[in-house]
Amino acid sequence: MDFSKMDALIDSWQGEMIDMLRGWLAIDSVQAEKSADNAPFGDNVRRMLDLFLADAGKLGFEVDDVDGYAGSAQMGEGSRTLGILAHLDIVPAGDGWTRDPFGGEIADGMIYGRGVQDDKGPALMALYAMRAVREAGIPLKDAVRLIVGCDEETGMSDMRYYAKTRKMPDYGFSPDAEFPLINIEKGGLALKLSSLTGGEDGALIPVYSLNAGLRRNVVPGYATAEIGCASIEFDEIKKRVESIAASHEGFDLRLKKLDGERALLESFGKQGHAAMPELGFNAAGALLVALDELEAGGGSKTAIQGLSRILGVKYDGDKLGIKQSDDLSGPLTCNLGILRYDGREISVVLDIRYPLCASEDDMCKNAGVAAAPWGLKVEHIGGHTPLHVPADNPVVTGLLEVYRDMTGITAKPLAIGGGTYSRMMPNTVAFGVTFPGDVDRCHMPDECYALDKFMLCVRMMAQAIVKLAG
Repeated sequence: MDFSKMDALIDSWQGEMIDMLRGWLAIDSVQAEKSADNAPFGDNVRRMLDLFLADAGKLGFEVDDVDGYAGSAQMGEGSRTLGILAHLDIVPAGDGWTRDPFGGEIADGMIYGRGVQDDKGPALMALYAMRAVREAGIPLKDAVRLIVGCDEETGMSDMRYYAKTRKMPDYGFSPDAEFPLINIEKGGLALKLSSLTGGEDGALIPVYSLNAGLRRNVVPGYATAEIGCASIEFDEIKKRVESIAASHEGFDLRLKKLDGERALLESFGKQGHAAMPELGFNAAGALLVALDELEAGGGSKTAIQGLSRILGVKYDGDKLGIKQSDDLSGPLTCNLGILRYDGREISVVLDIRYPLCASEDDMCKNAGVAAAPWGLKVEHIGGHTPLHVPADNPVVTGLLEVYRDMTGITAKPLAIGGGTYSRMMPNTVAFGVTFPGDVDRCHMPDECYALDKFMLCVRMMAQAIVKLAG
């Protein structure tokens, strides 16, 4: 098929697309408390959804507001529907940015902003891909519906609500991962490890508070502990902290004097996505190791030691008794996403991505056994089963043909640790938008995406629509 007219249309809209995307990036659409019946995830997420619906409506699509949980833009009719699933909510910007996370700055061929890759940019790509197919006059046998959710980053309650109130599409893809195509997504397991302490009375280096992380699916890049320095002089503790940092690769620890006989121990790491913890460095884990080696804590001391020794900065789950791997889906990863201590309860929340071979019951049991000697209890607080769409599914084979035609590369489907909306709809896989060899900056500081690849993705998604629904 000749796609020259469709490609020419896409090229002519580049400036328009970038302007629209910058408007979307300007909204800090992190989930917040419900603010109205039609704003279950807060005012900013509602603003972002309203903007999407307005922009899609101006482009001539039939739009639908699903009570603030999600929205959609549809074209065409048919007995079957191709669904494209993206999301408008984002993770917090976090620390370490060198550019405005909501500025949509363009530099060196890249556009910067939280959500430009995950997942506002891909949502806009899909919207314009649909427009290109429609305005090029290419006939389709099936309807095409872009569904944008508002709770992908914190539990996917949006898609469950959508499935209860609307008919889900029959097949499709989610542009929220990697090329060439993802047909296996690891399972997800969220565990909370916690212990009630007896306070800090009598401790040489008491620990009054611990704080790190906002979301369990983000590798924390910064962590703090407020400690006491009455029994041991501040300068002596500082020397010990510097020695600990020097003895561990990647540790960046700093001690600051506070008012009274207290100090702030800071741990600096590198924020990243929990599905790829190797691309970050866990500041919370490093902080626990440092406190363990300082022999800090009174009532919290045993729990700190336990968390340091069964977690620390490792992310394979080995000391927790859950390390495992298989040839199809790869190794388990374990991210210490949230760390808290308020003087009474110390807790961590873990984001575990597990392979097809794993048993959730066994993982919970083994984690409980590993944590028990340290007085830590283990709670199951969430999770989902793995996704596996067979390689011979027509959606898989069709999208791989599109990838081959657009790149010249014959490729096989992949497995990832990340979780996408693909598991929320039948016959659905993740298709794009990170290309092989590129750094995936989702959930990281200075999230960005190349403009030339942005344009390529729009063309690729347009051809995917034609391939699957044409």
